Amino acid sequence: MGQRPHILRGSLHRLPHKGDAMFSKVKVRKSALDHFRRLARENAPLEIEAFLTGTIISVDEVEIINFHYTKDYRIQTKYEVQWSTEAMTDLKTKAEDINLRVLGSIHSHPNWDAVMSHADYHAYVTDQLIICGICSVYNRKTRVRFWTPTSALPCKIIYS
Repeated sequence: MGQRPHILRGSLHRLPHKGDAMFSKVKVRKSALDHFRRLARENAPLEIEAFLTGTIISVDEVEIINFHYTKDYRIQTKYEVQWSTEAMTDLKTKAEDINLRVLGSIHSHPNWDAVMSHADYHAYVTDQLIICGICSVYNRKTRVRFWTPTSALPCKIIYS
């Protein structure tokens, strides 16, 4: 018997289930992640977001090649951040042109832990992203975790 489909934003999607790909490792350049951390500290208490392009290395590992930033946020508050539609369309085109995939995004959580909120999870599944990075910012200290929709545990970060 098949799994019941769920309707999200007008598209037919199947919820993740046992056996789906579960990326438990995220390979990323430490300098690129440190740059995001610095921007998150500088922009607090507002949230910031970067989209991540890269490749799928194996069934349990992805590699982030580039962090993409925008100055054209549709929403940017203490509790929410979202790129404009035009900026997202441009990014998807650029990624295809250089044979990379939009893997997901990373955003900051000023004065909150580096865990996915209900809104983060919903947007992540709806937009069919593979990984979700969250950078918590408390007093100038940061903590980064990457998540997948198929695991309650954060991914292991491997610095390249």
